[in-house]
Amino acid sequence: MTPEQNERLTRVEGPAPMGAMMREHFWIPFALDSQLEAGGAPRRIRLLGKDYAAFRAEDGRIGFLDERCPHRGASLVLARTEGCELRCIFHGWKIDVTGQVTEAATHTPNAEEFAARIKMRRYPVHEAGALLWVYLGDGPLPPLPDMPFTRVPREHVWVSATHVACNWLQGVEGTLDSAHVGTLHRSWIERSVAGGQTTIGGALTMLAPSYEVEATGYGLRAAALRPQADGTTFVRVTEHIVPFVSIVPSTNTEDGNFFIACPVDDTHHILFWGHYSPTEPMNINTTRVQLHLNDPEVDVTNLGRFHGDRDNNWAQDRAAMAQGHFSGFTSTLLQEDVVVQLSMGPIADRTLDHLSSSDVAVARLRALLLRAVEQHGQGAYPLTGGPLPSYAEVQPVNVVMPEGGDWRTLRDNVPA
Repeated sequence: MTPEQNERLTRVEGPAPMGAMMREHFWIPFALDSQLEAGGAPRRIRLLGKDYAAFRAEDGRIGFLDERCPHRGASLVLARTEGCELRCIFHGWKIDVTGQVTEAATHTPNAEEFAARIKMRRYPVHEAGALLWVYLGDGPLPPLPDMPFTRVPREHVWVSATHVACNWLQGVEGTLDSAHVGTLHRSWIERSVAGGQTTIGGALTMLAPSYEVEATGYGLRAAALRPQADGTTFVRVTEHIVPFVSIVPSTNTEDGNFFIACPVDDTHHILFWGHYSPTEPMNINTTRVQLHLNDPEVDVTNLGRFHGDRDNNWAQDRAAMAQGHFSGFTSTLLQEDVVVQLSMGPIADRTLDHLSSSDVAVARLRALLLRAVEQHGQGAYPLTGGPLPSYAEVQPVNVVMPEGGDWRTLRDNVPA
């Protein structure tokens, strides 16, 4: 990979082609739905290098506005929430959930007429999958995020957020790397086996699965194939929806996991990680979730947080490693994913990578994203070139496939 390609893949701020493509063609998740309380304080949201203010009105509607007050630029995150409106604390200007200025206390005479002429841009917001999504573009609304975790009832989804101080692509690439699961997450797999949540722990620890990748209209399907002694093959298929959503199968169930590496700016992203189930409620007390947590002070709004930084190796617990924990990060499984991303630096230099056979999906993703950016620059819809993509076929797979089977025909997440 050339330095120029790495730049095009990672840069999202300002006029960067990647950021422009994301703004124009995709809904972007920005918060857990629980983080905006009706009538509560507004939140600062930073996406693609720009700052916004989001609030939930008393009637439940969400306002997503530029952070800057249209009067003199004071932050609307500091504003008072009054019913379904924000009142700027600087001069008392009032703005409703649609972005319309309703009061301009500093203007006289004809204050109402003056206020009526000023309207901020309100960005469309959609609630799905326990997340809040926003569209920042200028064109027609893209397809709504119709994915497996947005199709199930709200109470069947548990999701967390983690603030990660590195580039968004480092988060995405980790989700398409099935080879790391048996190494980095070894201790958590052992915990799941002991908890009766999986019987395929041994298969997951196979370090070099063969990879096969299939392009789709929404991204790609990445199959990690692990041959077994009896002639069967353990198949684990991850669905990636360009540019930042990956849906990963769970173990031994029809449930699934999802990861979304949402770009904050060039050197930060929010990693949303969740579990969903089509058949049963999912929450922080669900066994499947608890087996990935080991922190009594867990905070779902910053789940993979650390009590240290690079200077002390993010508080890695070497004593725990000596006692058998593989990575030394014992608080949550997600910490292990986050720390390896952070350790690469704010923006990884991919020109130094030596990709192996298990990195086929990562290589294909990079090529896919570069092509999508090029298509956007040519005025075409990314990946499809024309018609909008359908997410109807998105389905992660986790099965033991009979000898001679074809993973491409598998769409049902049958227990392994």
